[in-house]
Amino acid sequence: MSIKDIIWAGGILIAMGATWGMTSQRISAMEKDVDRLENAIILFTKMESRIAVIETEVKNINKKLDKMNDR
Repeated sequence: MSIKDIIWAGGILIAMGATWGMTSQRISAMEKDVDRLENAIILFTKMESRIAVIETEVKNINKKLDKMNDR
C-alpha cells in the first residue's frame, strides 16, 4: 500500500466514523421525541377518561334534576 492508499483508507474510516456519530445522535434525538410523544399520548388518554367520567356525572345530575322538576 502506498501513502495515497493509506490516506484514502483513513479518510474513508474518518467519514464512516463521523457518519456513525451523526446517525447515533439523530437516533438519540428521535428516541427522545418518541418518549415525549408517548408521554403526550398517555396524558391525552388520561384527560379523555377524566372527561368521560365528568360527562357521565353531568348526565346523572341532569337526570336527577329532571326527576326533581317532574315532581
